[in-house]
Amino acid sequence: MRNVLVVALLALSMTTLAYGFDGSGSGGRESGERGGQRTLKVFDSQGKMVGPLVSYVPLGTILLVNGAVIFAPIQRVSINSGSQHSASQYQWAGDFSAYPTPDCSGSPLITPNAAATSQVRPSQIVRQGVDATVYIAGDTYSVQTTFMSFLVSGRCAPGQETLEAWAPESSYSLTQHYPEPLTIHY
Repeated sequence: MRNVLVVALLALSMTTLAYGFDGSGSGGRESGERGGQRTLKVFDSQGKMVGPLVSYVPLGTILLVNGAVIFAPIQRVSINSGSQHSASQYQWAGDFSAYPTPDCSGSPLITPNAAATSQVRPSQIVRQGVDATVYIAGDTYSVQTTFMSFLVSGRCAPGQETLEAWAPESSYSLTQHYPEPLTIHY
């Protein structure tokens, strides 16, 4: 019986070695590999890695901000009122936000999007010129909220609509911590 156990243990050890398991538990994650394939990452203008490139709709990255895991969308840098787009440079995407005030003042409310229904905390990026700030929902349920104005591509538009939303619990300057332009590579 003892010989059978020794042989079984030896066979199990050889099997893990044959498949490259080194016991670290990393599975190649530190090197950016996932299932034998390298993972694209988002980098800021200083070459600092921001996070892995993921695709909801639009492209983005996953960040840990103020203790919450969020999805931060990115988009291609554009010029000439959006008629020309960069092939390799990206920026934080924050073209739309909704406000409970009639003049787009104060903190925006966080509206549901594809990422909001996933496992990450709902968040909303607001761009004011070259500054991009992400507003992060608290660990609460959304509520029916009346919006009084909308900021669309830097312009405030009045309008009243009732939608589900979250109030922001915290905010974080993305451009201060991860300066633009952003790039994507291994």
